[in-house]
Amino acid sequence: MAPESSFGAKCAAEFVGTFILMFSVGCNVLSGNSVWGSTSCACALMVSIYGLGNISGANFNPAVSLALALSKAMKGPGLDLSDFVPYAVMQIAGAVVAALAYKVMFHN
Repeated sequence: MAPESSFGAKCAAEFVGTFILMFSVGCNVLSGNSVWGSTSCACALMVSIYGLGNISGANFNPAVSLALALSKAMKGPGLDLSDFVPYAVMQIAGAVVAALAYKVMFHN
């Protein structure tokens, strides 16, 4: 088993994974190409989970992070409640940066 990643690496992984997912979703929506849209989003999510899952757990969604924090608070498996806020902040930041990136790309 690999050594545990630092908290900074976990937050960076959440940022990058959320960015990749939201960037692919946004580009598909704005391009209007519905034929391969769901496939490309699924592939982006799969690559992100395989690449970053061992670092942060690959939540990539504040709702998922909240559910895992609540699960841990009820003595189940999940994410420590103290880790929820930084994870959620990084996930939201990744989504905002992705939105700005595809806004710049598709700006007329």
